[in-house]
Amino acid sequence: MLLARWSARLGERQGASVLPAADPPGLLAGEEAAPRVWAPSAEEVAASFPFDPSLGRIRIQKFFFKKFDAVPGPAEPEVFADELHVELYDPDSGHYWWQSYFVATPKGLERILREKAWRYLHAPQMLVVPRYDLEEIRRAVVSRIMADHEYFKDREQAEEESL
Repeated sequence: MLLARWSARLGERQGASVLPAADPPGLLAGEEAAPRVWAPSAEEVAASFPFDPSLGRIRIQKFFFKKFDAVPGPAEPEVFADELHVELYDPDSGHYWWQSYFVATPKGLERILREKAWRYLHAPQMLVVPRYDLEEIRRAVVSRIMADHEYFKDREQAEEESL
């Protein structure tokens, strides 16, 4: 009994009310809070992609950018540069692995060089696009996956643009 009274007093503060504040901060009387809209998760973005027969049984499990949400995308679609991370899965072997790409627009690259006062930029696995378009970026990633992995070496591939 004494232990119960002692533990009940631990939650009390001298002179403090245990009731919540009448109006939570940021809300005016009679105003309702706007519902929060969360961006789709990396798994939800990957699940939204159409089936791509060129990947065979390989599946994109997760698809996300480091600095912004894939949906809706960057604040400035013509000016961005970010790391893209893609988790892939082969159901035949049960093997999961990650691919990473540096995706940018020409103006996004220009901004990085100017803001960081760099004389050059080196990024392995770079994809440069004219503007943010999630489907075009997905297609470019699929093209790179097919070009880079032994699994696809005996398959005919569509010509991709490179320097």
